[in-house]
Order: sequence, then structure tokens, then C-alpha cells
Amino acid sequence: MCCNLLILPLSLLDNSEHEPQRCFIPAGKGHDDKLYATWNKCVLDDSSYSICRVAQRMGTETCCFIDNVVTSENFAARKQRLIRLEPLLLASGVEKVSCTVSITEQLLQRPELSLAELLEDVRVFLRYLKLVKGCSVQHRRLQELGIAAIAISDVCGLDLKENSCFEVLPETALEIADVRLAMPTALPNPKRFLHQGFEEPLEALQQLLECAKLAQFKGLPLNALVVGAVGSGKSCLLAEFLQRNNCNCFYVTASQVLRSHPGETELQLRRIFQAAGSFRERLHPQRPIVILLEDLELFCPLSTTSDAQKSGNALRIAAQLYQLIDELPQQGSDILCLASSSAPGAVHPHARRAGRFGHEISIEMPTEQQRRELFAGIWQEEQTPELAPLLTPALLDNVAQQTQGYVVADLTLLHRQLQQQMLSLKPTPVEFERLLTKSLLQCQPSASRSTDVRVLKLTSGFEIIGGMESLKRTLQVSVLAALQHSAAHARFGLSLPRGILLYGPPGCAKTTIAKCLAKEAHMTFIASSAAEVYSPYVGCAERFVTQIFNTARKNAPCLIFLDEIDSLVGRRTVTNGGGGGSVQLRILSTLLTEMDGIVSAGSGQQHILVVAATNRPEMLDDALLRPGRFDKLIHVPAPDLESRLALLQLHARRMPFHANIQLEEIAARTERYSGADLCNLCNEAAIESFQRNFNASHIELQDFNIVLARQKSSLSQQQIDSYYKFAVRYL
Repeated sequence: MCCNLLILPLSLLDNSEHEPQRCFIPAGKGHDDKLYATWNKCVLDDSSYSICRVAQRMGTETCCFIDNVVTSENFAARKQRLIRLEPLLLASGVEKVSCTVSITEQLLQRPELSLAELLEDVRVFLRYLKLVKGCSVQHRRLQELGIAAIAISDVCGLDLKENSCFEVLPETALEIADVRLAMPTALPNPKRFLHQGFEEPLEALQQLLECAKLAQFKGLPLNALVVGAVGSGKSCLLAEFLQRNNCNCFYVTASQVLRSHPGETELQLRRIFQAAGSFRERLHPQRPIVILLEDLELFCPLSTTSDAQKSGNALRIAAQLYQLIDELPQQGSDILCLASSSAPGAVHPHARRAGRFGHEISIEMPTEQQRRELFAGIWQEEQTPELAPLLTPALLDNVAQQTQGYVVADLTLLHRQLQQQMLSLKPTPVEFERLLTKSLLQCQPSASRSTDVRVLKLTSGFEIIGGMESLKRTLQVSVLAALQHSAAHARFGLSLPRGILLYGPPGCAKTTIAKCLAKEAHMTFIASSAAEVYSPYVGCAERFVTQIFNTARKNAPCLIFLDEIDSLVGRRTVTNGGGGGSVQLRILSTLLTEMDGIVSAGSGQQHILVVAATNRPEMLDDALLRPGRFDKLIHVPAPDLESRLALLQLHARRMPFHANIQLEEIAARTERYSGADLCNLCNEAAIESFQRNFNASHIELQDFNIVLARQKSSLSQQQIDSYYKFAVRYL
């Protein structure tokens, strides 16, 4: 019989505890009278069902009240509708029933728990229920006993048919095929697992589990530590692994076991490990047993605190945990211990040694293609059908290019912010693109928020640089082409460039060129200078350089810009053995080591490009200028006539020049002017026009003449020629 009724829980009615397995349907709806007072399978709109005895309810409701004691395993208590009723016949002569019992950790606290006692509890509760093969039994009283659910896995009987239900009679043989520990509610349970970027970690965990089942690995420690950035999906990965293999999980967090008084935390840890051992020995589960430790760095931290009491407590907790982990293989058990950490450097080395957590499984930062697929999956899962087509493939490509350093949590946050901006309007494709661009500018990846290094996303390319066409062409051929066609370079055995040195007179847009290069190459941008690196404390400068490169690896592809590199490292000489020279030597050594450690991968996704700028290239050490570090030495010359004209035309777009101004004439009169000099010339002419007449609407030629009469170039011909001489040395 078909129907379409909103379902509500039976607990809303009075005395519902005395009427289990009931479905009350409003009277007078034209239902078949034969279905009333009989057993039916009440099928919902998501194909789940509940086994109930249908009865009429007098009243004005247009909904039905349904019990959820005996249901399908995928039954969910959310707003659904009753679609149809399928009548069931009560079968007799059921000989044997097999079930799988899901229990909670509360049940393991019973001191004399055994499989026989659990079987008696299950029989007592099932004796009054009407069941079908494949159903699941859940009830509040079962939860109080520590039983999460009872799943009927197999039934043997004489007259058992497909459309029949049965009872567990006193003479029915009841057996427990398997005992499982219910999945911890603290673990995430997403609707759909997005596997992009998790294939290798899942395979490594699966291989570890398969090895634990083999005889030659019995008694050997096979524990693993899952490491990854904050928000990279460690908990989702472990939850998916546990659900795929139906593992019995003992979930341990710091908030669960840490106590204020000495010895209490160690007692909690011992109880959990003893519960895992007793669960295996008393109930004989068929599925693997896993002890999962979240945030291992909180249990086994590095001993860096100056507080002796806190340090002593941490050492005792860590020592107890080490002992419990070491005893697992010695007891001959096949219990697998897994841990996760977002700061593996903060975990004590004793925990990461072979025999404890010797296997380390890393979740890498998602690549551009993986970010594209992840965001597409998040969008399809959360968005309505009307808005789903707004995210076109072109916009998806743009999101993937603009989200370097993003992990799964960052992409989810980006989607939520986009949803919030779309609440008050139904955007058109143009408005949606604008909102997406705005959201991308507002969001920052977790990797950049957890460091002192500033990570930027730039929006301006080579179009803001006037002239310098030869220099732009050089960068496009030597750098951008290598990044955009990395596969072709790899085919010819070529490696991507590691470093570029921009040298030339001051004020000639070396910093602007580096920023525009990052935008054209779709890279994140990290800028640093000597003022940020130097510190009064020994070792802090070198540590900051290392932090810059570590942040760049997390946000790859990334461009690191070192401004005024000559003041940062300088040249090694015989005399600079102490004082500030020794600091420069240490920074230089750290920089050389980090540049040699850059992974020049075949794909440009994980590439790091170091761009340095200087107006004193002769002060740099030869070790920096060799091929393999700064591969390209690019001279940024003073602007020629065409470049000066292009720069003036750029300034004319933002400033009101009078029609009588001939930019070609001004460009010819500004020989040896740098880009900064031309910008200052235009600003001074604007100030002169303002002083001449407060109500002036244009900058006139006479204003430029006055400024040109008193202003000179900041560059000399000898200074300009020195850079060409340096360029000849490295041709």
C-alpha cells in the first residue's frame, strides 16, 4: 500500500513505552483495512524501514507516529516520509538466529563480563520483538546496558520466506556471530568521503592492517603515527579507515584522560588498554581492534618546560604510555595502536622510535588538481540543484590556482563563507564570480595563519609595469614557460629554475617585477628583508630563514622574495669571523642549505622559486651565484626612452594631464631617470599645479618645466655602466 505521510517518533505519544513496535496512522485516509492490526515493513523515502504493527489513531493529525526499535541499519531519525507499507507474515519454526552485537565501552566495565552473559542479555531483550533478516535493534534500555545495537545477520528456518517476520522463542538457538565496539561519536562521520589526496595514506594503513593479520608479523609492533597539517583531514582519514574495515576502536583524547592530580591520568590510560585486552580475551571479536590516540604531542611532549612539576607529570604520563604500547606485542595480542599529530616536531623522540610509532604516514598538502576535485566535491554535496551549475569548470580552475596552501578544512571554510554571502540574494553568474573572488581574498590558509611569515596573494601582473618589454620577454621565456610547461621540461631532462637574482640601479622596479612574476606564475608570495630576519638572540635569524622555507613548502607553488640580499648575507671574507659578520655567515650557510634542499619536482605544483634583489651585486658571495642556486642573473636596467614613455603613460591614467603635455618630450628630457624618479616627477608636478591654483583641474606643461628645472636624476652614467660591466662577467 502506498502513502505519503510525515513520520514522527512514537515517544511523542503517551504510554509509548508500553507499546513497542507500533505505527499509528491517521484514521479515515482510505487505507486497506487488512493492513491494520498486522505486522508491516514501513518503508521510508530513503529506502530505510521499520518493522511495526500498524494501528489507527483517532485525531486531526496528518502524520504518523512510528517506532524505531527494529529498523534497517541505515535508519536515521530525521524528517522523512512514510512511502509504503509492505505486509509481513509471522513465521514459525525458526531454528537458529545469528546476530552481531555492537557494544559501548560502558559494557566493558562489568567485571565478570563474558560472551555467555552477553548472549543471555540479548535473548531476554529479543524475545518479545518481531524481527526480519538484516534488521537492527536499538533501544534506550539497551543503551543503558552498554549495548548500542543488535544486528540480525542470519536466520535458519523451515517456512521462512522473503516477506515474513519471526520471533526468538525459548527453543530457538541464538548465537552471537561477532561482537563489535560501536564507532566513537567524537570521530567525524561525513556524508561522503572525499578521497582526493588520501589514497596513499589509506593504502599504507590498509597494508599495515593486513600485515597484523599474518602469522609472521605476530608479536611485532605495527603501530603508526599519522601526521599532517592542522585541518588536513587526519580524523576523517582515520574514521574512513575504521569504517571500511569495521574496526573496534578505543578512542583516546587528551581531554578524556588528562587529570589534575598525579597518577590519575596514568590510571585512565591503563584502564583503556586493559579494556582493549579484556574485550579481545572475553568477547573474541572477529574484527581488528584499534586504539586511537588523538594529538600524540599532548601525551608525549618535548621536555622544554621550565616548570619542574609540569615536566615531571608529563614524563610520568609519557613513561606510562610507552610501557603500555611496549606491552602490546609482548602479550601476543593483535591490537593495533594508531596516533595522529599535527605537530610531529613537538612529539618526544622516544615516542617516534622504531618499536613504538616507527611507521609514520604523512598526509601531504593537496595539489592543484586535488584542490579542484575537493572543492567540486564539497560544492556538489552542500549546494542546491539550482545553484550547483554556477560553479563552472573555468571558475573551478581559478579556485584551484588561487588556493595554494589550502587543506580540506580551508576549502570547507571558503565554501561556507561563499554560502553566507549568497544567503541574501540569488546570484547571477557574474555576481557569483564576484562573490567567489571576494571570498578568495578574505580566506587565508591555515599554513599562513600559524606562522610569523606573511604569505600574500597578489592581484597585479606585468600590465602595471611600463615598458621593459625585453625584460618581460626574458622572464616569460626563462621562468614562466618553465613553470607552465613543466612536463615538457621534464621530458627533456630539464629542471625548473630555483633562484633568480634581479640586480640593477635603485628605483627600477625590482620589487615590483618580483610581485608581478608571482601573480603571472600563480604563486603565493613571501617577502622578507634583513630587518625582519636579524635578531639580537643567537640562532633566531637562522631559525626564521628556515621558517620562511617551511612556510613556502606548505603554500607551494610559492615565490620567496629576498629584498636587499647583499645586506642579508653579503660576501665571505677572511676578516668577518665575529660580530655581525658571523651572523651573516650563519644566515648565508642556512640559506645555501635551504636552497639546495628545495624539491625541484617534475610538476610545478610543489615548486619554490627564490627571487632576490640587490643594487650591489658585487657584494654577493660566489656560492650564491653559481648555477643550481641562482640560476638566472637578470639585469634590470634604468628605463630607456621607450620605457620612460610607457611609464609616463601609466601615470597619465591616474593623473589629470593637460592636453598640451607631450609625453614624448618629457621622456626625452628625463635621461638617466629611474622609475622612482619619474613617479616623483609626476607627483611634484601635481603638487606644483595645486600650489599654483587650488581649483586647478589639470597638470600643465609649465608645472613639469618648473620641476624639471630643479630636479635631477638620482642615477649617474658611471653607476649605470657598472651594472653592464657586471653583466658581462656572467654572460
